Amino acid sequence: MISNFWFIQLIGFIAGVFLLLSYFRSDTNKVLSFHIISGLLDFVHYFLLGAYSGSFVYLLESSRDYLYYKTKKDKYIFLVCAIVYLLISFFQIRTWYDYLPVLASLLDGYSLTLKKKYVNIGAIISYSIWVIYNVFVKSYPGIIFDGIIAFANLFIICYDLFKDKNKGKNL
Repeated sequence: MISNFWFIQLIGFIAGVFLLLSYFRSDTNKVLSFHIISGLLDFVHYFLLGAYSGSFVYLLESSRDYLYYKTKKDKYIFLVCAIVYLLISFFQIRTWYDYLPVLASLLDGYSLTLKKKYVNIGAIISYSIWVIYNVFVKSYPGIIFDGIIAFANLFIICYDLFKDKNKGKNL
C-alpha cells in the first residue's frame, strides 16, 4: 500500500503534469482551464503537506485564473486578489518561507497583466521562488515542475533575444 507521503507527492505530480500540459495549449482559455485544474490539485497537495500558505495561495490562483477565463478585467481581478494575498499572509504566515508563495503569486498575477516578455520574466522569478518554497515544505514534484517551467521561460527569453539579434541575417 502506498504511504500517505507518497500519495500526497503523487497528487503534486499530477498537478505538475497539468501545469506543463497547459503550456502546450494554443488557446488562452484552454491554458487557463489547465491552470485551474493544476491549481486545485496543488491546493490539495500543499494542504495535505501542511503547507497552508501555499495551499491557500493556489486556491486563490485557481479562483483568479477562473475569473481571468470568464472576464476580460485582468487588472481589476489582480487588484482584488492582491488584497486577498495580503490577508493570506496576515493569517497564514508561521515561518519566513510562508511569505514565498504570496510573493511569487503576487508577482505572477501582476506579470500576467503585462506584455509577453514581462510575463516570461515574471514567470522565471515567480517559479524560482516556488522552487525555494517547495524545498522547505518537501514538495518534490513542485521542485521539479516549477524548476522546469522557470528554465523553459528563461529559454524562451534567450531564444527570442537570439532570434531578434539575428533577424535579417543569413545563417
